[in-house]
Amino acid sequence: MPAPRQAVIVDTCRTAFGKRGGALANWHPVDLLAHAITHIVTRTGVDPERIDDVIGGCVSQVGEQSTNVARNAWVAAGLPQSVPATTVDRQCGSSQQAVHFAAAGVVAGHYDLAIACGVESMSRVPLASNARGGTGPFPKSFLDVIEGRLWMQFRVAQLLAEQWKISRQDMDEYALESHRRAAAATDSGHFAKEAIAVPIRDDEGTFTDQVLSTDEGIRRDTTLEKLASLPPRSPSSPTPRSTSPPGTRRR
Repeated sequence: MPAPRQAVIVDTCRTAFGKRGGALANWHPVDLLAHAITHIVTRTGVDPERIDDVIGGCVSQVGEQSTNVARNAWVAAGLPQSVPATTVDRQCGSSQQAVHFAAAGVVAGHYDLAIACGVESMSRVPLASNARGGTGPFPKSFLDVIEGRLWMQFRVAQLLAEQWKISRQDMDEYALESHRRAAAATDSGHFAKEAIAVPIRDDEGTFTDQVLSTDEGIRRDTTLEKLASLPPRSPSSPTPRSTSPPGTRRR
């Protein structure tokens, strides 16, 4: 019997992360994903016409991220339109699912080469933007099954903290160490190959002479005192058998 096919990851990259309303807010998400795809195709030297499929993950597939954002990004990058693309939604695991689908396609013999990718611009397509219209995505049949306990992740986080006796100070200390490690990893060059620089656009969408080359969310100067001074979010109350869409609180 022939040896089973194996899937391998040849190369990976991502844009430097921007904050909501930050340095990348003036990038259309299609163009931002196209920027990353162009970089990976160029860096690997692969003939783009040999790509069998492009699979992209995206949670909020509405507005600027609607209508098959992965395909739109591939075309916007000027890459061969003969290559197909699709977009998947497994909520916070959407881009990871794209990787799994690509790997499964290779193992099954459907693909020789595939690109797994993803995009989410919370500056331009806020959390829960796709949960609007009509009575929302949750009919009574759905809410009956879950006994009306439709909670945002913030409420669930609060419940977990209460269950496992995780204090505000515990979380602040964890956050401080996380920012410290992120800064150290960045300064050591750990992310140098992974995180690609992104030119910054102005409010008109025109490129400036600046670039975002490191993750914008790292708070290098934070302290326990500064973290402790931040107001906590008030956890939302459980939704009692309502078909109203969840609120649009942003991450």
